[in-house]
Amino acid sequence: MIEALSMQTGLLEQKPTPSDLRKVLIWHWGRRGGGVRYTYELVRELRKNPELELHLSLSRQGEIVADFDALGLPGYHVDTYTNVSSAILALLRVPIVRRRFWRYVHEHDISVVVCTMSHLWNVPILWRRPREVAYVFVLHDPKPHAGDDIAIRKWMLDTEIAASDGIVALTEYTQKSVTTNNSFPTERVWIAPLGVFPYAETRSPAPTPAGRKIQLLFFGRLLPYKGLDILLDAYKIIKREGKDVGLRIIGPGDIEPYRTRIAGLDDVFVDNRWIPEEDVGAVFEGIDIVVAPYRGASQSAVLATSGAAGIPAVVTPVGGLAEQVLHEQTGLVAVNSTPAALAAALSRLVDDEALRLRCGAAAKAHAMNELSWSSIAAKFASILMSITPRQKSETQ
Repeated sequence: MIEALSMQTGLLEQKPTPSDLRKVLIWHWGRRGGGVRYTYELVRELRKNPELELHLSLSRQGEIVADFDALGLPGYHVDTYTNVSSAILALLRVPIVRRRFWRYVHEHDISVVVCTMSHLWNVPILWRRPREVAYVFVLHDPKPHAGDDIAIRKWMLDTEIAASDGIVALTEYTQKSVTTNNSFPTERVWIAPLGVFPYAETRSPAPTPAGRKIQLLFFGRLLPYKGLDILLDAYKIIKREGKDVGLRIIGPGDIEPYRTRIAGLDDVFVDNRWIPEEDVGAVFEGIDIVVAPYRGASQSAVLATSGAAGIPAVVTPVGGLAEQVLHEQTGLVAVNSTPAALAAALSRLVDDEALRLRCGAAAKAHAMNELSWSSIAAKFASILMSITPRQKSETQ
């Protein structure tokens, strides 16, 4: 009896005490979009880990700040900005914000700070980072997108990378890029894929109802690198071939460069505006194929959403898209980024309903397993428990 009691006492003593917990601050000052949702889903899973004590630093102007508040975690939150004029005025507050940010880290004995996405204020905040605090940077894209690749933006991203003690890359493409182009130590770069964004209702793939056109979807900001012009030219090809399809183009940005092309096409619906988070799920309703015709991209949050909804995708073979879409399993990867190649891949999925349904079912299974947030959080927890600051000799 005494021996049994001793064993039970030993087991109780193995539970981590508050002093044993790894104290981690998750930092994201973006206001809306995929970065905010990524941070929320990651935090929601990490908080279940008994070895971690989580703190947050968020923008008070964040789109889903109430959801974060409901998690009940402590933190230091800041006012950022909502438009260009407020952004300029807010720069005057950065030195004060920086001082208070690192004071919070010191007072709460935080040993690891994780930034879940690059932000314009990150570099000046990092200038005063205590060297005893490890800094982990989640790298979504290894370089600025075309159209956003001004010299200062590239310098800021490179500076954030150089200041990091560890990098979590969302794709193998990003991992290779940061180790090759930024000479970041390979042993300090880990891959944790972009998880499921639960905007769209999870469904079982079903045949397209008789009499309804097969619906294609392009969703996201209209930026040059996203290749909407490639898709429009590919769509023109498959319409000429007599395919019974329609196209939905949904997202904010400059529609003018594409207006003439769109005007010459049938069955195209355009909703040229920012879609609030609560309305994103409706975007995927009635969609048969999601298209990502990008000229370059390390990953796409749209694909994380469509896969969970059981919708197959067609993508161009650029960046990390071919990692997100498994060719002939969860969708199709075009042989190149030309309109003809994209049209060929789309035609194949449009014509072959069995392939379309099989890819949709596999996309859903892949999202629910390999891309589940519990799996991703487990990878993160391992990193957070072991990461240490780099020595000066390592950062030369």
